[in-house]
Amino acid sequence: MTSGHRRAFGCAITALLATEIAFPFPAVAQTRPGSLYAPGAIADSTDALDEILVTARRREERAVDVSASLDVFGGEDLEEAGVKSLVDLQYLSPGLKISPAASGARITLRGVGTNIASGSPSIAAHVDGIYVPDLGFAAGEVFDVGRIEVLKGPQGTLYGRNATGGAINVVTMDPRTDRFSADGWIGVGSNKLVNMQAGMSVPLGEGRGGLRLSGAYANDDGYTKNINPAGGEVDARDYKGGRVRLAYDLTDNLTADVTVQYSVDMGTVAFGSSNNPESPVFASLPPQRQDIRNINLDSVPHMRREGTLLSATLALDLGEATLKSITGLVDINTEQRADVDGAGGLIGRTDARSDQRLFSQELQLSGGGAGKLAWTAGLYYSTDKNSVNSVETDADFPDPAPYVFTDLTQRTRNRSAAAFGEVTVPLTDALSITAGARYTKERQSLDSNLAVPLFVPEPFAFNARVENDGFAPKLLVTYKPREGSQFYASATRGFKNGGVNIDTEIQPYKPEKIWAYEVGTKNLFANGRVELNLAGFYYDYTDLQLRSVIFTPTGFFTKINNASSASVYGLEVAAAYSPTDWFRLDFAGAYIDSNLKDFVLPGTTTPSSGLPLPLTPKTSFTVGAELKTHLAGGQLKARIDLSRQSKVYFPNFTDINRERQAAYALLNANLRYDLPGEKVFVALVGRNLTNKTYLSSRFFYEGFSDLEIYGAPRSIEARIGFKY
Repeated sequence: MTSGHRRAFGCAITALLATEIAFPFPAVAQTRPGSLYAPGAIADSTDALDEILVTARRREERAVDVSASLDVFGGEDLEEAGVKSLVDLQYLSPGLKISPAASGARITLRGVGTNIASGSPSIAAHVDGIYVPDLGFAAGEVFDVGRIEVLKGPQGTLYGRNATGGAINVVTMDPRTDRFSADGWIGVGSNKLVNMQAGMSVPLGEGRGGLRLSGAYANDDGYTKNINPAGGEVDARDYKGGRVRLAYDLTDNLTADVTVQYSVDMGTVAFGSSNNPESPVFASLPPQRQDIRNINLDSVPHMRREGTLLSATLALDLGEATLKSITGLVDINTEQRADVDGAGGLIGRTDARSDQRLFSQELQLSGGGAGKLAWTAGLYYSTDKNSVNSVETDADFPDPAPYVFTDLTQRTRNRSAAAFGEVTVPLTDALSITAGARYTKERQSLDSNLAVPLFVPEPFAFNARVENDGFAPKLLVTYKPREGSQFYASATRGFKNGGVNIDTEIQPYKPEKIWAYEVGTKNLFANGRVELNLAGFYYDYTDLQLRSVIFTPTGFFTKINNASSASVYGLEVAAAYSPTDWFRLDFAGAYIDSNLKDFVLPGTTTPSSGLPLPLTPKTSFTVGAELKTHLAGGQLKARIDLSRQSKVYFPNFTDINRERQAAYALLNANLRYDLPGEKVFVALVGRNLTNKTYLSSRFFYEGFSDLEIYGAPRSIEARIGFKY
């Protein structure tokens, strides 16, 4: 392995760190995924519709009134299904694909996303209204949530930066209560898992608000074993987190809502990468693994992601309008060590640390409601600072003793300012039109210092400044022929800021833009027992940003390129049928045809027009059945889900014939029994029950490595819990 390979490899690793039919799954918290209506809709659909509230359009409204692509998953249902993190949502929401990686996660939604685990995402994640810049933090353990909303399509008008393809909103449990309550559970399971969650709600004043305290703990030994004497836990969960949520009426028209969350995640999920022994590459000689669950890592995997999130909202009721101040602070510190050569012998490792802090402030004024003029306007400002240091330690040519091969420090600062507005005008009792727009101006600065002390006496030092602005308009037409039924058509523009590549030179890349067109409809039939959902969409994508690996005679490096254009056509269908109060069938599926245009693979200069977008299965679906019945004075609930996706290409663009995962299906199930009185329950949660083996990522570098990361095997967890 040449020095050029070694230097470039270190840089690459550091960069990776650095009929009337309804739209799918508009649901309310505490319902099964796939349901637009609360359980009471079966008995009285009109009353139930009034209770289904979401905040997808940055104001509280009924889910049935939101003319947009929206999947909502209730917190109780996520808990019962054993959903551990946002990664598991991809098996509930067709069109969503999340590929975990050691330094974060790659997320795509309807083909729109980013193919790098760190850096600016295309799907924005929010916790209690605050944008979270680190997807690794956002995709951590799910606990004590009221609901999770998956918004599909560009959300630039109301959500702003990095929402080119959509947004994921995590809304934690509402603390407002009129009595003291407590709940929690403890679980044990596969790989010596110990899993606990608990919370309590305390009323404040005489109906003026409440305080919610909650916490979570999860630890196991991991589903991959390191056979090297170095040991360590691989693909293991190790999470501790706590949250305080306060809601209080300061006066009759002024309310405060505050969230403070702190967590320490030392899990090593997605660190279990190993080389395919069937590939004739350097790192596979001798074989680095016995099998995919027993691998040889000479450096013990280490991860520590410590994060604090503060969300503070003040809302002033002005009578005909509401003025909100939304302040956010996110502070995330990450350190990790990874075996970067995958050869099974002491050759190289990378130690990396990042410190990221985001401050955001939004002022929002909104008014009106369903059936009358409704509007939202606001101003937004944020600063995002991130400092990254990565050191590759080597023990190979030309010096057999360990030495620092590369030492890279990068500091970035992003400033974003925006003004936005959206208004819905009723033209008749049934017909309305919505228009909105957001203007964003962003400034990015980057300073980089790369040292290769053994080969280059002076470090490479660079700094760059990039400024971009973007205009994101939106137009929506909605027709509601009856209560609980609507048709809609929309055109929306998305925008993501450009930036620069810095290795041994500065190379800028342009902002990416997307026009999204969608038609859909929402309906309920048979007094709430039947839902049938459909939406069709077309995306016109230009200058999309793709990270590629470039090979040279002396090594390789990664960079972001602008592909000229791409198109995405899609159809999403969902259906649910509840013939009785105790039985339910549901289905959700997506067909997505994505095509890169005028695209040449940077690594091989091979024309690849027509290649699907990364992490975009052409077909995906989830089908489930749920049964509830009374048993011995208590209630028994059983649910089974089958999720399937077709072939996907992984996002590295080095060898598309290898970097892919064939179609596969996962079977999940859960069983819960609430004892008489419904104060105590016992439950079983099973995931990947057929023990399907599937890749979550693959990276091929001819002659050097063929790294594979596999998804989790079968797991079983038993729980006992209480609700007081």
